[in-house]
Amino acid sequence: MPPSARRRQLLTSRVVFLFALLWAVSSWTLILKSLPPAHPHTISLPQVQHQQNREGARSLEAAEAPHNEQQQQLSVPTTPLVYPLHATKGTHHAYLYIGNPPQRQTLIVDTGSRLTAFPCQPHCPDCGTHASEQFHLEKSSSHEVMPCSSCMLSNTNAEDVFASDGLGGLRGRKQFPNSCYSGKCEIEQSYTEGSSWKAFEVKDKVWIGTDDEKSSMKEHESHAAPFVFGCQVTEEGLFKEQYADGIMGLSMYTQTLAGIFSQFNSIPHESFSLCFNKVSGQLALGGTVQNHSSQMQFTPFAKKNTWYYSVTVKSVYVGTHKLPGAFMQYMNDFKGTIVDSGTTDTFLPQKIAKPFIKAWEGISGRRYTNNLQLYTYEEFGKLPTITFELEGGLRWEVEPFNYMEDVSDNTRLSQTPWHGKRGFISRMYVTEPKGAVLGSNTMMNHDIYFDIANRRLGVAKASCT
Repeated sequence: MPPSARRRQLLTSRVVFLFALLWAVSSWTLILKSLPPAHPHTISLPQVQHQQNREGARSLEAAEAPHNEQQQQLSVPTTPLVYPLHATKGTHHAYLYIGNPPQRQTLIVDTGSRLTAFPCQPHCPDCGTHASEQFHLEKSSSHEVMPCSSCMLSNTNAEDVFASDGLGGLRGRKQFPNSCYSGKCEIEQSYTEGSSWKAFEVKDKVWIGTDDEKSSMKEHESHAAPFVFGCQVTEEGLFKEQYADGIMGLSMYTQTLAGIFSQFNSIPHESFSLCFNKVSGQLALGGTVQNHSSQMQFTPFAKKNTWYYSVTVKSVYVGTHKLPGAFMQYMNDFKGTIVDSGTTDTFLPQKIAKPFIKAWEGISGRRYTNNLQLYTYEEFGKLPTITFELEGGLRWEVEPFNYMEDVSDNTRLSQTPWHGKRGFISRMYVTEPKGAVLGSNTMMNHDIYFDIANRRLGVAKASCT
């Protein structure tokens, strides 16, 4: 993997993903093989009929995107269901309370994954030490181990998986079919750098909370909904070393939290927003906080029949320099441009590297590199803002302080002047073979609204405090 594969937290890089469908000897057996990418997930095509779009990726027919003009006119619901996030090494985390009585887990908020999983006692004795104690399965009176006849995380319609050129994953992982082991639905995931985990499916009552366990338990009683997650039994590699207990998949999939909470009327609208700054942030369920410093703009989701949040990039500006329009096809190839909160860095197509680097170096007077460079305050002030203009006219500005990592202090909330030189590393990589990934560094100081019900993305500047 290139330097972009640097893993400040477990999930910071992705690779292009391709599904291949093979029909087996008998007419009732489907075998899915996949070579994916980000927060890999395992898909097993069930032999029994299940509800359309209930266990699978959202299809365009299920939620037809309105025209751009209509999207701009749609109201944005406000919500009182707002919960704090905290950041470690560029990755943002939320508290999830599970079971009866509720137990807390600290999870990465990841719009690039459809699965939620974390270690469970007593089933993962060799799992690493993380932010919280392991979820103790037997101490929750409301838990249900899913039998093989009722697997939920593997029930995906073939046409949903293989539409749109087989989209469905990002960087770096291998997927394996779900299997039935000792009467449980087993999920196994492996990452290309050598990490892996195994889990079995469990259903229990869940709700988001805060670090105040007493008040969070009260909210859990009022809002919690039954949700299927992965109870990890093994962790290998970087999974053992990460701060987070596990991962909270927030992709556009019915078995993620927004879909389940909406289904059980725990939230009034199938949507959520993420607002990040360097050290903290907010997760709003069912709408936004609307404490914005600019008006929210919208763009439709680009790809149909996929659970990733893909958008169409019309133009890229380096400072005021607009890259040639012919290069935009590479931003929108295959999986398109994915908005992924679980990836700390941003990856642009390698085919736009030449014009991008030429423009950046012409403005800054510095060589563009993803290695450490020293800057005075005045030199840093010459670096250009990178702007992505999306379909519908949305302009998403990424300032230097967000795409350049301050290696001496990555938690500073403002660019206060400094004396001498400071070390920075550009975390915007122009190396992606196809499409692009807008990671969490592009989301800093913005409220990003994931409107699943209306198939649109909203972006507004905000302090996120």
